[in-house]
Amino acid sequence: MGTPAASSPAHQRLHLLGSDSACVAPNTRAMPERLEPDRSSDSTGSESESELGDYPTLPSQDNGTSSDESFSSHQSSELLETAERREFMRKYVEKIFSGGEAINQEEKARFGVLCSEHSPEGREWFAKHVSAQRCNSKCVSEHTFYRLVQSFAVVLFECFQMDDYSPAKNLMTMCFTFYHVAKPCVSVTDLREKPAAPIDSYLRTANSWLAGKRDLADKLLRNKENVKAIFGGRETRLKQPQANSGSAEPQARKRSRKTVKLGCGEEQKGEKVYLYTHLKTQPIWHTLRFWNAAFFDAVHCERRKRSPTTRERWSHMTAEERDDSLRFNENIAFGQLGTFTHNMLAFGLSQKLCNDFLKKQAVIGNLNEEQYQLLCNNIQQMAVE
Repeated sequence: MGTPAASSPAHQRLHLLGSDSACVAPNTRAMPERLEPDRSSDSTGSESESELGDYPTLPSQDNGTSSDESFSSHQSSELLETAERREFMRKYVEKIFSGGEAINQEEKARFGVLCSEHSPEGREWFAKHVSAQRCNSKCVSEHTFYRLVQSFAVVLFECFQMDDYSPAKNLMTMCFTFYHVAKPCVSVTDLREKPAAPIDSYLRTANSWLAGKRDLADKLLRNKENVKAIFGGRETRLKQPQANSGSAEPQARKRSRKTVKLGCGEEQKGEKVYLYTHLKTQPIWHTLRFWNAAFFDAVHCERRKRSPTTRERWSHMTAEERDDSLRFNENIAFGQLGTFTHNMLAFGLSQKLCNDFLKKQAVIGNLNEEQYQLLCNNIQQMAVE
């Protein structure tokens, strides 16, 4: 027999409570007594080792290092994937505005996947890259115009599904920015009102013109002096020095360059067709939630351009500075309400809906009665037009 095992803390607590069964409350089970094995014996030592093996062990320093490395590698892979998506969206927008390079089906499918994700990054990048194209030209070709219509329709629909209003607000501004010049076409009524001339009249005028030219040619050929004068003049022109021809060549190039400049859409004559005319049926325009959220975002962006007025700064302002700050905020709200109500009517919203929106936001923006009445009159005038 070995030495008596040292009593465990649980055994000591049972000894203090008493080992008599009368001390145990009725209808209860006594906890099984757990004795700590004697570490001096080999058999009990192996049992203790097996019991310790059941408990979780603390992670070693090597495991911590590997977990940190895996986290950093996962984070770097996410950054690379984000950068790749952003680069794809930039190239996609460039292809839209280039017009010449075709967009294949795989790129269109990838564009749809990026726009339909829960993360708003793809939609925001598209709106930012399209907005950056304003620096080049607001007038686009007809091919680019309809590419923009298709891409805007995809992004706006996904913004409506995800309640993502910030990119939709930027695209709303682009709808009133980019346009193409439509070729003037003759209406059907004009063609009906203008009577078509009979074919006989055209033949008669052509025959009379040819007859007149034939008589003139006969008179010139009968007179030898006139013939010499005609061909002699041509000989003198051919014998002119080549310097004149060299000087005329740069002038011809200048003329050709001028004609190239006239090929720009802004120089062409015709009606300007904006993007919003093809995107009126988008469901996001017909929800007040979008207009309220977009208005707050627009006002916040305008106020952010100026240094924000904190409570501490407000407490140190003079009365004149406080009045200027309040007037500045009122002017921002007044200008944004004028823009938003114009866009709402352009997208086909009712006059009543615009008035309700104006009434609510005028109270929040702290507009005075004169400003509110000017905006109401503007809505009524635009609705009539």
